[in-house]
Amino acid sequence: MRRRLALGLLAAMPLAGAAAAAEPSLHARLPAEVRASGVLRFVGDSHPPYRMLDDNRQLSDGVQLDFARALEPLLGVRIRHHIVNSLSATLAGLEAGRYDVAMGPGVATPERQKRFDGVSYMITRPSFLFPLDRPARYARAEDLCGRRIAYVAGSVTERVTDRIIDRCVKAGLPPARHVPLVDSNMTMIATQAGRADLAGMTLTAALHAVHVDGRRFSFFSDASGALGLDVLSLFVTKRSGLAPVLRDAMQLLFDRGDYARIMKRWGIEGVAVDA
Repeated sequence: MRRRLALGLLAAMPLAGAAAAAEPSLHARLPAEVRASGVLRFVGDSHPPYRMLDDNRQLSDGVQLDFARALEPLLGVRIRHHIVNSLSATLAGLEAGRYDVAMGPGVATPERQKRFDGVSYMITRPSFLFPLDRPARYARAEDLCGRRIAYVAGSVTERVTDRIIDRCVKAGLPPARHVPLVDSNMTMIATQAGRADLAGMTLTAALHAVHVDGRRFSFFSDASGALGLDVLSLFVTKRSGLAPVLRDAMQLLFDRGDYARIMKRWGIEGVAVDA
């Protein structure tokens, strides 16, 4: 499902034949401290395919890295990537001023919109990864009742699990159970080890996991929308003034077709937006 979002904008990597052109007007609108340092600090946790880390926990590949490569020449600054252990640490570090941009993508909840400005660049629906060595049939949301659902603490899947529990109670079925963990990798490990029945995540992450290891995993995603459709955003602090600049830079990359190319590269066109 694709939606056109008034503020739904993001970028792509510099692909062959798509060299980015400098935009002095964008650079001039960056905060003075960013222009002075020549660096924009991105932050996020380990979350394939958005951020894929090497053995030294340094960003080695992923959607965020591709977007950053496209934004650097447009904004006229280098982008430095910082990896933290969780979504809560990401947002806390952003609020504390240690970082400038949390690429997420994170769900644009009302509570977060009070704390941050956001630029929406994807949509998603809840998805649930499970190991094929313990096959289970999932055809509707109620099939998740009684299951232990692992997820990244503070992520959209926490709210989704609450929705599932409400549906279970109304249907007279055993409620699903929360298994909050620190990052996506731990949710998959817990599911494989039997400490959880499913790993809840965004559709993008589930598509990537099955693409990488389809012999080990499959996933369920309720295409009916019964569990909701969420808007995913990057976040900056309201005091930073970065949101309008990033929005305009990303719109330019939409217009040039870079956004569509990067979404296709990662096989995640199903969660793309039109603007």
